[in-house]
Amino acid sequence: LLAERSGLALRRTGRGSSVVASPANLRRHFLSWERPLLPQAVAYLAADWAGGAPLDLSNVLVVVPTKQTGRRLREALAAHAHGFQQAVFPPRVITPDRLIVDESAQLVATPLESLLGWAQVLGGIDLVDWREVFPIDPPLRNFAWALRLARQLTKLQASLAEGGLTMGMVAGRAGDFPETERWRQLGALEKLFTQRLAASGRIDAQAGKLAAAQNPKLAAGLERIVILATPDPLPLAIEAVGRLASTHPVDVVVFALEGESEQFDHWGRPLP
Repeated sequence: LLAERSGLALRRTGRGSSVVASPANLRRHFLSWERPLLPQAVAYLAADWAGGAPLDLSNVLVVVPTKQTGRRLREALAAHAHGFQQAVFPPRVITPDRLIVDESAQLVATPLESLLGWAQVLGGIDLVDWREVFPIDPPLRNFAWALRLARQLTKLQASLAEGGLTMGMVAGRAGDFPETERWRQLGALEKLFTQRLAASGRIDAQAGKLAAAQNPKLAAGLERIVILATPDPLPLAIEAVGRLASTHPVDVVVFALEGESEQFDHWGRPLP
């Protein structure tokens, strides 16, 4: 519950992203909500195309809120090009969570490996030493118990990672509060989990996301980023784009009236 509240607060305030993009590389554009978004988005992406050759957007990375949005956008671009009897080389279209995935990483643990890693940690500790996390012993401490708890802990890690946090970082960020010691013990358990994966030559998937946000990479051939009508990207994804904006132009397309521009931050997120 604390992780969910923390994630919500991070999304609402924009905290969790320490990188501010250079104004020279970040531009906002507004597409009126008085007309349907999709045809406006197609017109925006094809604005410099005259129709005499294939529509080539292969050097553009477009960030959209959902996979369905991406499918509809690619279909609409193909239909637009067909109207000129031309083909289209579509942009690469992704959702914000894909910005924090290092697709070249070979060492990231699979979900099953992470669950088993947590289960091994939970099965090997003395619960007496972890009373802030386990105030009482479970009725039956077996593999099924460890696996159920492992699922809860991996979900907790994922919720925290959305805001750029690990379990071990919570106590230091939140300061002194009633559950400080519990979070310290959770951080220590997470460290044991990390060591367990490392012994198998793996890293945690959430740690991989944090590393990817710290050192984001664009696929070869991509030169420009467009954040298209995405009002609530993960803070960690914003951090990744902020770093990419130091070397690549970023266009933030907001689905709103331009007269409402003061109601949005420079990433296109509505201000509370």
